Amino acid sequence: MNLATKAALFNALLFPGWGQIYLRNYKKGILIIIAIIAGVLSMIWSVIQTTINILKIAPFKKGTVTFNAVIQLTINAIKALNLSYLYLILSFMILLWIFSIIDAYISGKKEMAKYSATNESI
Repeated sequence: MNLATKAALFNALLFPGWGQIYLRNYKKGILIIIAIIAGVLSMIWSVIQTTINILKIAPFKKGTVTFNAVIQLTINAIKALNLSYLYLILSFMILLWIFSIIDAYISGKKEMAKYSATNESI
């Protein structure tokens, strides 16, 4: 398997940015990883905030916390979420993932071309 394909597969199968790190583009890889992690944390934070707001309005009564009650709270939190905000973040993350795969593949091709050019000159 060639270098470009390996880098693209690292991005596609492992995590966005790993292909860039594999190709030693550390800055770009770390920036992509940080952006993806920020998106995930933003989505988690949104769910947590919505859950806290629901619990402020209708708190659990003492001794009534059951698995079914927690599941119902989760369903209510998901229903109350601002989905357009989450879709925007998710779309950004998907586009960034696609960009990282394409970028890793192109960077891998360039590295292969440099490698073959140096081997031909020797």
